[in-house]
Amino acid sequence: MNREAWIRKALEEGYDSFEIYQDVEEEKKYSWYKGALDTFVTSHVSGTALRGIYGGRLANYATEDDSDEQMDRVLSLMKEQALAVTSEDKVFIREPEKTDEYTDTRKFEVPSAGEVKELLSDIEKRILAYDERVISVNEVEWEEIVSKREIVNSKGLSVKDKSRIHLVMAECAVMEKEEIKDSYDYKAVERISGFDRESFVKKLCEKALKKLGASSLKSGNYPVIIDREAMSDLLGAFSYLFSGDLISKGISPLRDKLDMEIFSGKITVVDDPRCPDSYLTDNYDDEGCPTHRKEVVREGVFATALHNSKTAAKMGTVSTGNGFKSGYASSVGVAPLNLYIAPGEKSLEELMAEMGEGLVIDDVAGLHAGIDHVTGNFSLQCAGYRVEGGKRAESVTLITMAGNFLEMMKKVRKVGNDLEWGLSTVTAPSILFEEVAIAGE
Repeated sequence: MNREAWIRKALEEGYDSFEIYQDVEEEKKYSWYKGALDTFVTSHVSGTALRGIYGGRLANYATEDDSDEQMDRVLSLMKEQALAVTSEDKVFIREPEKTDEYTDTRKFEVPSAGEVKELLSDIEKRILAYDERVISVNEVEWEEIVSKREIVNSKGLSVKDKSRIHLVMAECAVMEKEEIKDSYDYKAVERISGFDRESFVKKLCEKALKKLGASSLKSGNYPVIIDREAMSDLLGAFSYLFSGDLISKGISPLRDKLDMEIFSGKITVVDDPRCPDSYLTDNYDDEGCPTHRKEVVREGVFATALHNSKTAAKMGTVSTGNGFKSGYASSVGVAPLNLYIAPGEKSLEELMAEMGEGLVIDDVAGLHAGIDHVTGNFSLQCAGYRVEGGKRAESVTLITMAGNFLEMMKKVRKVGNDLEWGLSTVTAPSILFEEVAIAGE
């Protein structure tokens, strides 16, 4: 694609401004099963998205065929689309802005096929040997993902981002007295030679083994710790609260709460697309707006909504650099990138000791069906374990956690220090709550 020619032609055709967004994802995946390489897949997926303003209206077009032979046809189709738009919302193709770009200093070493196969074989053997109750290794995988993104437009903007990550993933099943449980885990691996295989296998197997013998408990209000994995999933499900798009439409429960206390003063929520601890960082959003760190909730007070250019204009403010697409072919929406709850000082074990008696929830399900996005109410299936005398006791399953997210976040007793970044762009530490409603027996 001759991008300069496309932009020049668009301006000649009467477009006010024109943008070209190109995305490439390269992936290599090894799957190991029962002592042998089961599958080996490589993929290269690329796409081009075009945005043009014609007659004050924004037109979008996405394609995998961006050859110059398509130029006249595509520009004509986009004109027709723009003329059909009736929305009066202000539309944007952004001007370039100066910014100090963040450079990720981590180096993911590309291993040989032999090194990958040795790693996967060894992990499978270690899982099977970990405990006699381990009955199968359902999968062990290695994945290498390289993402590239570039945006240029008629206003002189030219930006790009690139990221690489390597992951090892495994799933196992355990059985005791005809009861079968399973678990899944993954870990980013910068160098195979430095990867702690023993620790990875132990965490995976113990997660499954501790589910054995679980039972329900009586319904009631309990002191509850939601551990970091479950709390990360919960925060991710409620991250829409901070969307300037939903707030401007009056849908978010925070639509009239800016500068008001919405959480406990112990809670600070940060969105930082350049967070050095995350494996996924971007210097620019999908509009080419520079990203930056911002406190969304500052000591319990709703301080900043997340915006793209369009939602910022509707609310009389500026973009926060959160104009992201869900895929190259989608329109620009509003999304967090590296949203997290600032960690506290106590470990999970110290939180349990302070709680004394209560419940730890380490797994939540039904996050899509069990949440009311207008009110913030939720009812979610979950599992975990009892805490007695400040120590872990028997496992718990077949329970439901219910309440209102905003109200629950006002009942924070302590925030843990176990924040950990994985592949997700939303994360949280373990949090001790004064009480949560639990439905069981």
